[in-house]
Amino acid sequence: MRVFVGPLEVAGIGLGLVQGLREGGTAADLVCAYGHRYAYGDDVPPGWLARVWMRLGRWRVALPRRRLLAKASAFALQQIVGWFVLVWAMRRYDAFVFLYGETITNTRVELALLRAAGKRVVVVFVGSDSRPPYIDGGLFPADRPFDARAAQRATRRQQLKVARLERAATVCVNAPAAAHFHRRRFVNWFALGIPRHVPTSPAGAPGDATAAATVRLLHSPSLPVLKGTAQIRACVERLRAKGLDVDLVTIEGRPNAEVLQALRDCDLVLDQLYSDTPMAGFATEAASLGRPVLVGGYRAEGAARDLAGLPLPPSCFVPPERFEAVLEHLVRDRAAREALGAAAQAFVRAHWTPAATAQRLLRMLRGDVPQAWWCDPARVDYLHGCGLSESTAREHVRVLVERCGPAALQLDDKPALRQAFIDFAAGAAPSA
Repeated sequence: MRVFVGPLEVAGIGLGLVQGLREGGTAADLVCAYGHRYAYGDDVPPGWLARVWMRLGRWRVALPRRRLLAKASAFALQQIVGWFVLVWAMRRYDAFVFLYGETITNTRVELALLRAAGKRVVVVFVGSDSRPPYIDGGLFPADRPFDARAAQRATRRQQLKVARLERAATVCVNAPAAAHFHRRRFVNWFALGIPRHVPTSPAGAPGDATAAATVRLLHSPSLPVLKGTAQIRACVERLRAKGLDVDLVTIEGRPNAEVLQALRDCDLVLDQLYSDTPMAGFATEAASLGRPVLVGGYRAEGAARDLAGLPLPPSCFVPPERFEAVLEHLVRDRAAREALGAAAQAFVRAHWTPAATAQRLLRMLRGDVPQAWWCDPARVDYLHGCGLSESTAREHVRVLVERCGPAALQLDDKPALRQAFIDFAAGAAPSA
């Protein structure tokens, strides 16, 4: 079996899967439409045609928005070349792993051709590519006025994309907290995991690089408003006002190698305030180096339900209202930090190495999916989304329903979930 992984890189997942497949003796390539801005590793695809496609993508992304004609021309040219890449890939690969809800041409024709050719297709969703836009702080940030009509259009596009991909895929992989638009069963994201190498040599005990009394905190937001950066900084300032010796380092928009070095130099990682998962990409990088991670999110108390018996990643995942209190506890208790970091690293070493995740991916490609990995979309019940406070999420849903009607939620196939969102918007407490 030869495996295509692409056409986008997300948090090093694509590169990790390819490395794991190769370690197990399976031929695999990462073929991206353009290079990742954080440079996770060697993602140069094989073959001159795929490299031309990637260069066109880099050119398109680099063009400023004000050059609309040039940007449109670059997009059209890359799309045309993409069809030749598809033909090349269909001749070269037996199976396809598509990341972030994207395919080579993003068309129904492509998926029909892959299905007709008997290719195995696994689609791996990673959050914002499937989450309802009205509860996605990355698409509709809290610091901007909420545009109900734009959200209605974005929601319809999102629902149609998920439907198109799940009809054609052999298997879809998604997190239960972001799988509202699925109509067919999908594999639980936690049954796959985020592939990360655990260094064979120790990264050093947290605190080795800082003064003994100072606790160095690290926050690396890809989008500050989404990650709750302003609120996290305010939490740290209040701890300083209490006399705690803490140093907050914030690193943004830097290559992955620099982020990894910052992780080695810190004592505690502050991932984000409004997450819907206990261990996303940055948290997994920290865990692989034995660094403890504090994550805030409204799904903290329901995370075990999402895992359905799968092992729970040992970050410190707490409701947003408890974030500051738990942060203070971890700052004061070095032993607790070290125990949390050691447990997180042990988890990644046991479950989320590239080799381990690749073996589970191969089972999906071969149609050997354990029953425990499957999720029923009818059981999706999460309402708060990601990157938004509860009050902002409620307001987004309320305005959308008020101006566009309940159908704008795109949940008519799940009347109980649709009603739960309506009640949520009205201020009713979501059921546990």
